Amino acid sequence: MRYFSYGLTVAESEMDQACPEATLLGPATLWSHELRFANQADVILNVRSNVQGMLWEIPEEYIDMVTAYERHDNKRQLMINYNNDTMRAWASYKRLGTKPHQPSWDYWQDLESAYTEAGLPVDTLVIATELTDYYINLNQNF
Repeated sequence: MRYFSYGLTVAESEMDQACPEATLLGPATLWSHELRFANQADVILNVRSNVQGMLWEIPEEYIDMVTAYERHDNKRQLMINYNNDTMRAWASYKRLGTKPHQPSWDYWQDLESAYTEAGLPVDTLVIATELTDYYINLNQNF
């Protein structure tokens, strides 16, 4: 099954711990979502935004392990773009209603390393912290 990662498992070294049988397909884009933090990386619906990440092929029996590794509560199929092809892929995320919260420094460093290893732009993480601050200041409950 296809799995879209935007958290720690964008890096092969991290995905290998969560799902040793995963096969990296390559960079992909999640449509109509934005990256924010709820202690860990999370995505929420935003039709004006897209999230860059990595697409994996994982055995079906590993989906719950990968979801737990990312410290997410839920998973669902979402529309992504991979190699100029639009398709569905599974992604994990925080439960609806999870309040935005900045990540710990340790998590931030791990995520920054994962993005660097995967060749993804680290500046998207900085933007995600700014969005998280915005939602915290608005006292939004997502």
